[in-house]
Amino acid sequence: MNLPCFILSRKNSKGLKNKNTTNFLGKPLIQHTIDFAKNTKSVTDIIISTDDPKVVKIAKKNGCFVIYPRPKSLSNDSASSVSALRHAALHMLKNGYNFDIFCYLQITEPLRPINILESCIQNLKKSNKINSSFAGFVMKKNFWVKNYPNYNMISSTAERLLPRQKRKPILREDCGVSLASRKKVLIKYKQILMKPIKIVPYEGYTGLLDIHEKKDLSLAIAIKKLI
Repeated sequence: MNLPCFILSRKNSKGLKNKNTTNFLGKPLIQHTIDFAKNTKSVTDIIISTDDPKVVKIAKKNGCFVIYPRPKSLSNDSASSVSALRHAALHMLKNGYNFDIFCYLQITEPLRPINILESCIQNLKKSNKINSSFAGFVMKKNFWVKNYPNYNMISSTAERLLPRQKRKPILREDCGVSLASRKKVLIKYKQILMKPIKIVPYEGYTGLLDIHEKKDLSLAIAIKKLI
């Protein structure tokens, strides 16, 4: 069975011009995510949806399937990742490419824990009951949500009074770092994840990284030296 990894690459970036093809540690930013997908054992194909001709060249050089040009309605600031992913999946299905499990990686988070995507995939392979598995960054802070005009604490009072070492971790959803989900979730339900789920927790400096501006590149280089 095919097991594709989808990568979305939109051309226009306001914070960092040509973000996805900008140089990061000696190669285009997108290349880091392509390489990670290539090194994930269960991934059979890499599918890149883009409106950028520069990305097309990189994708073809790496033997990826390319969906180009991505429709303008799915390439602007208001377009959701779910819509673009679903468009890419439907395109592949219409062209005779079938799958059950698919993966998703986001270009702006190039520093990932080793094998985290494979761990997500294996969770789905081991149990048909699991619909989605994704990376979760472990945090042990207290969180509040603004409920105008007040603020409500999400963390329980009991947990707040415990020392950090004894608190139950809160997991931040990091689908861009790693996500494996089922075709029906995306095609039928128009979502990228759906319960039952299984989260693959991770910690460390990589959880600080999401490249959207020039200064983020400097942070990424510094983080790379620490991992």
